[in-house]
Amino acid sequence: MAVSLIVGTKKGAAILTSDKDRKTWSGDFALKGWPVTASARDDEGRYYAAVANDVFGPAIFVSDDLKAWKQLESAPRFNPGDKGNEQHIRIAGSADFMGRYKDGPRLVDQVWSLHAAHGAIYAGTSEAGLFATRDRGQSWEPVSGFNDHPNRANWEPGFGGLCAHTILSDKNNPNRMWVGVSSSGFFRTDDGGKTWNEKSKGVNTDTGICVHHVTHDPANPDVLFRQDHRGVYRSDDAGDTWLVTEHGLPGGELSDGHRCSFGFAIAMDRQSSSVFIAPLEGDNFRLPHNGQLAIYKSNDKGMNWQPRKTGLPSHCYSGVLRGAMAADQLNPGGIYFGTSSGTIYASTDVGESWREVANELPRIMSVEAYAT
Repeated sequence: MAVSLIVGTKKGAAILTSDKDRKTWSGDFALKGWPVTASARDDEGRYYAAVANDVFGPAIFVSDDLKAWKQLESAPRFNPGDKGNEQHIRIAGSADFMGRYKDGPRLVDQVWSLHAAHGAIYAGTSEAGLFATRDRGQSWEPVSGFNDHPNRANWEPGFGGLCAHTILSDKNNPNRMWVGVSSSGFFRTDDGGKTWNEKSKGVNTDTGICVHHVTHDPANPDVLFRQDHRGVYRSDDAGDTWLVTEHGLPGGELSDGHRCSFGFAIAMDRQSSSVFIAPLEGDNFRLPHNGQLAIYKSNDKGMNWQPRKTGLPSHCYSGVLRGAMAADQLNPGGIYFGTSSGTIYASTDVGESWREVANELPRIMSVEAYAT
């Protein structure tokens, strides 16, 4: 079966499509000039792409064929008059150090994640908003239970801002979802979004709950893997408790002296239950260890990790951002990732070897894979 990749970059979306063997790739460039931050596909085959604009705010484009794209009139927005966190609000001309902001209306700076689940498309935004459309993007409604969380006044932003960057759903339970917020925690709802509880028991939270990205087993949604600022963890109980799973990963010293495995991207293959991460050196350098690009793979639920470097450059100082790795969920599993220097790598043997399928792209912000 063929695969199409939507590669979100700082200057548009590279649309890459393979042959049925996933060996030969062709491509085109869409949404030229727009920073493309996330994408998703609904159950009817419509594609959604989120773009950013510093002046007008984010927008959503849709396509039914990955060729012609149309901007929707509606996009995720907070309700007028909603003020949110005083210290985190962004209004023009009022920013101070570390992206903290004074009094003003709560604004959506960027759509960080799009996720299709149970007939809806969900959007995670900054500042830490969650929105849903059930009419194919014609209108967006805030998920008030999350946006008005009773502990929201205590949420703290990371270096990238206060962003809802990860959305996961349980295919067997429409009332259960998870949302990751940097750097305020990992939240779960069991009542369809009315209430949300933070789930980080067992995670090192000395410097806040800085979750970077989370994935789960499509066959068993209760099994989750998360890459945090301070380490890699697994949960076998839908996030209630977490276990450190770093054996074999390259450690590194963070700016506060703590040693752990640091990184952003994480993905899982459904057929093999293998997990993949892209470790980076420290929280200041944030590039591959010793200049060797490597994807680490675990075949035993994160208990042991091995580097997979075949086909990857031995001298590479390009990182992998949190949304820039994806799995196609075919058999055998295909894994894809993009670097900050604009190269896309693909593996069609469950991460055992890699090959370059595109290069010289703008900075890559997101990668999603769709069987076509």
